[in-house]
Amino acid sequence: MDPIELGKAIADYGVPIITGVLLIIIICLMKYFTREQSKTNKNILSMFRIELKALHKDGLTNARLTRKSIRTICTLTEYMNRNFNGSPEKLNFKKKVKT
Repeated sequence: MDPIELGKAIADYGVPIITGVLLIIIICLMKYFTREQSKTNKNILSMFRIELKALHKDGLTNARLTRKSIRTICTLTEYMNRNFNGSPEKLNFKKKVKT
């Protein structure tokens, strides 16, 4: 079998038939590329969702630890003010404490 030449095919079969065949081939290619792009986008979106969930979890952990550290600092400040100064405004580190 000899390869089909485009000029000979147009002469033998006519322009509308060759155009129709090329149009069908282009449509099939577009469907294939759209399907592959959809698969790629789904993979990218699933990876993006996983990363967002991890960031959200890290954010919640960070907020919990921040609240805990603020409570600890407040408790320590109140303890130092109450036991060393007697005044809640400022600390006096020069004041001697009985041990």
